Amino acid sequence: MDLLPAHASVAAIGAGSTWWLYQRVKNRDFTKAVRSGQRLLAPITGSTVYAAAALTPGTSWWEIPLALSWGGLMAAWLPVTRSTWTPPAHLTGATVYPPGFPGLVMRLWDQHEVAPGTRIERVEQTLSPQHPDFVCEIVAPQGTAVPRIEATDIAACFGVPTLCVDLAETEAGPGRIRLTVTPSRGSARSIEDVWAARIAKPGGAIPGSTIVRVEHRPAHGQMPAHGMILAAVEPGEVARVNHDQLCSAFGVKAEEVRLVAETRGSEVLVTLYEQAPLTVARRATRDMLSLDAYGRYTIGTAHDGRDAKVHMRSASGTLHGFLVGVTGSGKTVCLALMCAAWALAGLTTWVTSARPDAQMSAVGRHVDRQNSGAVFTWWMLKAAIALMDIRGWMNAEVGHDFSAHSPYPGLTLVLDEFNSLVGDDLFGDDIAQMTDVLAREGRKFGIGVVFAGQSLNLDKLGGSASLRDQVQGGIGVVLRIAGGIAARQATGGLAGDAELAEIPDRFGAHTSLMDRMLGTDTDVPGATTQGTGHTVTGSDAVMMRTLYVHLPDDGSPDGLADIFPEDGAINVLTDREIDALTELGLWHDWTMQPPTGKEGGDEDGGGGGGVIGSFAPPPGVARAK
Repeated sequence: MDLLPAHASVAAIGAGSTWWLYQRVKNRDFTKAVRSGQRLLAPITGSTVYAAAALTPGTSWWEIPLALSWGGLMAAWLPVTRSTWTPPAHLTGATVYPPGFPGLVMRLWDQHEVAPGTRIERVEQTLSPQHPDFVCEIVAPQGTAVPRIEATDIAACFGVPTLCVDLAETEAGPGRIRLTVTPSRGSARSIEDVWAARIAKPGGAIPGSTIVRVEHRPAHGQMPAHGMILAAVEPGEVARVNHDQLCSAFGVKAEEVRLVAETRGSEVLVTLYEQAPLTVARRATRDMLSLDAYGRYTIGTAHDGRDAKVHMRSASGTLHGFLVGVTGSGKTVCLALMCAAWALAGLTTWVTSARPDAQMSAVGRHVDRQNSGAVFTWWMLKAAIALMDIRGWMNAEVGHDFSAHSPYPGLTLVLDEFNSLVGDDLFGDDIAQMTDVLAREGRKFGIGVVFAGQSLNLDKLGGSASLRDQVQGGIGVVLRIAGGIAARQATGGLAGDAELAEIPDRFGAHTSLMDRMLGTDTDVPGATTQGTGHTVTGSDAVMMRTLYVHLPDDGSPDGLADIFPEDGAINVLTDREIDALTELGLWHDWTMQPPTGKEGGDEDGGGGGGVIGSFAPPPGVARAK
């Protein structure tokens, strides 16, 4: 045949088969190379026969018998190409396992790749040939240490509970680790026995506690599999949890954020996850931030996947609250969510902070007033105190204190970096005094104070006990706080007696001491815990992660328009209130020096006067008859 398509087809078949066989040989997989050689013998040799005939001029006599001989040989070879012959192990280099139980242990270890590069040696059954309890040695390559291995991975490899696995260093050093697996012992020790021995003992993580109920929940969606233990102490006692001890008892590290303990009086609920449940934050929407039938909105996602909700108003009717978190903990995003929720509920919001902040300035475009500095804060609080008198006369006219039926909107005052504001040399004392007045008396006028900062120091506020009673029942969010500071200290007592687990800066970012010793630590950081913290109501706390809204630090557009009112409207005071504040000289940009006698100011001059407290009713508000 002198047709180019025929030549090209045969050349493609021959070249493709040769390349395929070369790949098998190149990968050093002897078994596959032999099988491929068997099956590709026909197309490769056939291509050779065809090439010999095509390159020979004319038609030689030997071409006919050559083709017939080749066909016969390939027909005879066909059964061989379909055989299941496997080359001996000594030819392939495959691992030869000893017979019986030791070989089974070694094979399972290699198949599951618990610690690649290591091998199992000296397998000995410890009880009898009928019991699967055994001891062996994990051996690393010469001159290297056995890498860090989790007990849970070993337990999964051999199909036993984690409590049945023990690791210990041998006399040979870190290159050989002794592994003991005792499923017989583990099956005899119930969770109640382990709880009593490790947790409920005097000085344990939850002294005097007993298990009430145990639940196991499979993985669902993004929620990892987890177990839940409900325990309780004796009636009349209060459950106390040492979170670090509890993590140690269950063999997990606190920085992994896999164990959550929630206390309610004499009861405690312990939830242990296979992996950290709060690694993904949900994007905020208007629906989530809108009030439900009980006056709550969703601020984040609880560790168990439910919505983490907070009340806009406390049980006592206040709009107060607090937010604590160090730099980088997600505090600004949380404040943006709160401001959006208040806007969707029809509240007016004034925001102040110690220093200018670009992200808070972005939030300021969606609220009534936002700025920074002690001067702005002084005027803002002064106007709010005057507003109490103005609203007092309005309340008298309608015959009730602030409610959803009041002729004016609720007002929330956000005091970010509160410690710095009250620490100002010139205006700090005034700010503290006015804040105290508003926090104690603002409820019936619909005025709430939200304290925010890296920590809160309320010592300069008078009547701290009364203040805590007013604020504790409202919005309470504690994000990551400075290491070594208890939640009660960081929140100035506003978190009550709630016991909050410490939130690390990253999930599982810390290197264990075993890793340090063996030199197997990694410099790959864990995922950030930004937004992870607790919602706090009274002494109840729920670990959660706040919703996410885009607040860029690179100048790109933010996502605030997606959570504030869709029409872009900003809630403001009523005209009557603004007119009254204008009459008092308190409705301006709040950047001029206050008339307090400081820095040459006239104590008796200017709008507002120098006395902190009530104002006489302005001309624009008539007294009720």
